[in-house]
Amino acid sequence: MKKIKSLLAVLLALTFIACLSAGVFAAPVEPTKPSSLTLHYKQGETYYSGTEIKIYRVAEVFPDGTYALCGDFKNYPVNIYGITAQSEWRGVTTALAAYVAADSLSPTHVGTTDENGVVKFSDILPGMYLTLAVRVETDKEIAIFENFLTVIPAPSESGEHNYDVTAYPKCEKYTPKPDPIEYKVVKNWQDNGQSENRPEYIEVDIIRNGEIQHSVRISAQNNWAYKWTAEDDGSEWQAVERNVPEGYSVSVAKDANTIIITNIYDYNDDPPPTGDTTVIWHYVLIMCVAGLVLIMIAARRKKA
Repeated sequence: MKKIKSLLAVLLALTFIACLSAGVFAAPVEPTKPSSLTLHYKQGETYYSGTEIKIYRVAEVFPDGTYALCGDFKNYPVNIYGITAQSEWRGVTTALAAYVAADSLSPTHVGTTDENGVVKFSDILPGMYLTLAVRVETDKEIAIFENFLTVIPAPSESGEHNYDVTAYPKCEKYTPKPDPIEYKVVKNWQDNGQSENRPEYIEVDIIRNGEIQHSVRISAQNNWAYKWTAEDDGSEWQAVERNVPEGYSVSVAKDANTIIITNIYDYNDDPPPTGDTTVIWHYVLIMCVAGLVLIMIAARRKKA
């Protein structure tokens, strides 16, 4: 009997830990709590001061910690539900940044880095924020800080919600080269080969440093790809798919000089109304409680 009680104690402890890890007992998110986002733009000992930084609140957050696209981004065919892989989040980031450039969207907040390369956005709403890429040119090279997403609040070591978030954007140095290079945009379908759902062609805007350079049609006739040649000067090239076919969401990836636009078919006719609903805490709780019940039943039978 002591052994059974020990097992019950252990299982209860595991249940409690699982619930804490899953956020069952965490305080709800406060969607209107004044928050802040501090960004550091530096590379090694170099501080990039006087640089204009633009951020966009792309999604609102709900008390249960889920997100939904909002404002100018609400109707874009970009999926933020159930994403766990870093590569998928990069696809979301790249797609949203391309829409910002193509549709000349106004930033939610604008700031300028100080002498230490730091910019702080204070008294902002919680949510998911897109920070646009920054390009800083010098006589010798170009420093490029990538597009990235940040969520507010962010988890802290104590398990509480952190409404004052700090981030360090990734920087890459680039040296321009005189020779032109070939760029390519490729269309990829992720729909289990159900070609009957695909349109005959898609329309794509090719964007260079925020300005549309080409508007092209891509179809099976050109192998769902388009190529062009441009100077290798470190420009940011983006691609936006217009009129995404119904039932599909869009993700954009970059591989060297190739932009890959992927249309993902959504087999669920009723997407979740808020944000990421793949939280599994209730499944964990049910399994733990079920285990407790089974052990208690076995103990009672043994005692009888």
